[in-house]
Amino acid sequence: MIFKRYVEIAVAAAILIFIVSVIVYSGEIPPVSTVASESMTHSDYWTYGTMNVGDIVFVKKVDTVPGNVVTYVVGRETNYSTYGEFGNVILYKDPTGTTIIHRAMFYLSWNNTFPVIQGYNNQSWITLTRDYVIIHDVGFSHRNLVVYFSGIVNESGFITVGDFNLAYRGVFNSTLDAYEAADQNVGITNAPVSSTNIVGIAFWDIPWFGLIKLNILKAYGQWPYSNEVAENSYYYLYTSVALILALALFPYGKLTKRGKNKKK
Repeated sequence: MIFKRYVEIAVAAAILIFIVSVIVYSGEIPPVSTVASESMTHSDYWTYGTMNVGDIVFVKKVDTVPGNVVTYVVGRETNYSTYGEFGNVILYKDPTGTTIIHRAMFYLSWNNTFPVIQGYNNQSWITLTRDYVIIHDVGFSHRNLVVYFSGIVNESGFITVGDFNLAYRGVFNSTLDAYEAADQNVGITNAPVSSTNIVGIAFWDIPWFGLIKLNILKAYGQWPYSNEVAENSYYYLYTSVALILALALFPYGKLTKRGKNKKK
C-alpha cells in the first residue's frame, strides 16, 4: 500500500513538473494547439516526423518578428528542418481569429517598393522580381512555389504555406512553371504574418491524442475536417489508450506482496 502511494505521488509530481516546465518554456497559456486539418500532412498515412491531423502541438511564444523563427529560405541554406521540411512551422491568427498552423517560407520586408527576403543571397533556387518570387523544388512534391506581391506591397511579415496545400492544392501557372499556394495569395489570410497575429513556433507534438478533442467538437458540428484523418491514426490512438489504461490499472501492490512472501 505504501509502495503504491509513493508511485502515485511520484507520478503526480512528474506530471506537475512537466506541465510547469512546458508553460515556462512556451510562454503561452495554453501552450498547446491541435492540428485539425490536413494542410500540413505529407501522406494519406500517419507519418512519423511530420504533422498529422490530431497531433497536439506545443507552441513557443515569439515576441518579435522575425525573431528566432527559422524560415524555409534560411533553413534550406543552413540545412535546418522541422516536421519533414526546411524551416519552422508557426501558428498565427487569421482575420477570423482561427489559428493557422503552416510553415514560415520567408520573412518579407521592403526597400521602398522592392521586396526584400531574409536569407536571400542570389541563390540559384530563388527567382526574385518586383512582382513575385519563385522558390524552386520545394517540399516532398518538389514543386516550384510562386508568391505574388500584389496587394501586400510595403507590408512586412512571414509568408506562409501549408506543406500539403502546395503539394496537392496549388494553382498552377504554366508561364512561370510554378504553383500558387501561399496563404497570402489563396485567401487564407490577407497579409504577411506580423508580430500582432503570430502565436508562436511549433516545437514539439504528441501524436493522435488531439483526436479525442476533435471528435468531441465533431459531435457539436464544429470539426468539418474529420474525413482528413490519416490512415492508422485511430488505430495508434486506441492502442496507446489501451496501453495507458493497462499500466494505470496494473495491480502493482500484488507484486510487492509477492516479494514479501518470498522473503519469508
